[in-house]
Amino acid sequence: MSDASLAARLDSAEQTLRDIAHALAHDLRTSLRHVVSYAQLLGDPAYADQPEATTRISHKVLDSSRRLQRLMESMAALARLQVADVQLEAVDTTELLRHLIRELDERAHGHRVACVLAPDLPPAVADAGLLRRVWQELLDNAWRHARSHVSPRIEVSYEAVPGGHAYFVHDNGLGFEPEKAAELFGLFQRAQGAPDPGLGLGLAMVRRIVECHGGRVWATARPGEGARFGFSLPERAA
Repeated sequence: MSDASLAARLDSAEQTLRDIAHALAHDLRTSLRHVVSYAQLLGDPAYADQPEATTRISHKVLDSSRRLQRLMESMAALARLQVADVQLEAVDTTELLRHLIRELDERAHGHRVACVLAPDLPPAVADAGLLRRVWQELLDNAWRHARSHVSPRIEVSYEAVPGGHAYFVHDNGLGFEPEKAAELFGLFQRAQGAPDPGLGLGLAMVRRIVECHGGRVWATARPGEGARFGFSLPERAA
């Protein structure tokens, strides 16, 4: 790597860290306030003989704690991406997605969403850990939005494109205005009106990871008709 290239990547990393620090205080305060408030409710004698209410509050404490954990993990991963080298290997796309869907079901607290995988999803040559993060963020994003539908559904598909493959995650949630598509991949951007707006880091991370692999990302949607997020990866030898 040339001195100029290294300097550019370090400048980008510094800007990313400044952006993260700017929003960190608000996000951490909000999540911590939720944890403290729900924990105080659990200690309230008024809830001692209300097991159903206690269970609901416990789930909220757990959800807020997981949100804090994901926030810290996502910020650390974004910072590492600025200077990390991509380690390529063959990744079984179907097996990876099945594992992530099982994890999603375990966190769903009964809010099940039908997940349909296209048959014969092609394997990818990518950094296994980073590609896992891409799929995790796209599935989480689709799951949050599909929950607003009476019959929530997520579909994963693919297409052959010149020089590689394009992968798609389609949900049947509320969708978004088409002109907002590019903005969704920026740091701390959240879809307006979403039932669970997320951290605002996931899609930014997806874009940076895919671009590190030489691919690109995009999204299409119409209000009320769901959203379709896609990314491409070049075909390589493992």
